[in-house]
Parts: sequence; C-alpha cells; structure tokens
Amino acid sequence: MKSPCVGLCSTTFGDPVCRGCKRYQEEVLRWNLMSEASREAVWQRLWARQMAIVDEYLVIREPQVLQEQLVKHSVRSHAMAPLEVKVMDLLRVGCQKMRDLSAYGLELKPVHQGLSIVQLFNAMNQRLYADAVEAWELGL
Repeated sequence: MKSPCVGLCSTTFGDPVCRGCKRYQEEVLRWNLMSEASREAVWQRLWARQMAIVDEYLVIREPQVLQEQLVKHSVRSHAMAPLEVKVMDLLRVGCQKMRDLSAYGLELKPVHQGLSIVQLFNAMNQRLYADAVEAWELGL
C-alpha cells in the first residue's frame, strides 16, 4: 500500500482528520511530498492507535486462522502492518458479511460480548476517529 487512504476521505469536506484513514488533513494533502521517514512516522502513529483499540475489544486467539482468512478474502493491508491493524482492515471491508468471529481466529473480550460484528467495527472506528481528532487538537 502506498498510502493509508481507504477511499473515504472526509478532509475534502473540511474535516481536519480523515474519517476514513484517520490522517490529519495536512498529511492527506502532502502525502506524496513527505519524506519516507515522515510517512513512516504517520504509519506508525496510525498503527499504534489501531493496535490499542483492537487490543481493547478483541483477542486474537488463532493468528494463523486470521492470516488464512485475510488471504482467502483478499483483504488489502500494508505488508508491514501488525496483525491487529489487519484485523481493522478485515472488519472495515467484511463486518457486514461476517457472522462468527471465531471463524477468523478472533474473540470479543467479555466486556464487549453484547456487540454484533457491525456494532463492534463501528464502535472501534468511532473510537479511532475520536482519538485522532483529540490528538490533532492537542497538536500530537
């Protein structure tokens, strides 16, 4: 993947943080002009947030099963992305069709047991966006 873009850019409508990829507006606009080190720093920041959110909601019980499902369903992810980030990519493209998290090597943490898979993704995505907006407001 050349950029974190997921094709849902809201910065074109004036959002300071993209609701799709969670990059800041200036990062979206200047991505192709940024140094490799600067782009890597953005990837790392995005991944760290995603990993924290996934770890809050889910347990990866069977990493091999998850990896097989990612390949089977051709889920697009950065080659160097941690497995938790790939979970977010899987949920983003597949939450509407998924019925059983265990078939993907995943398990909801007990505190979140009442959530459907769609509700799970929406809750995680909303948290990611809220955290990104808060970080942007703080200048982080």
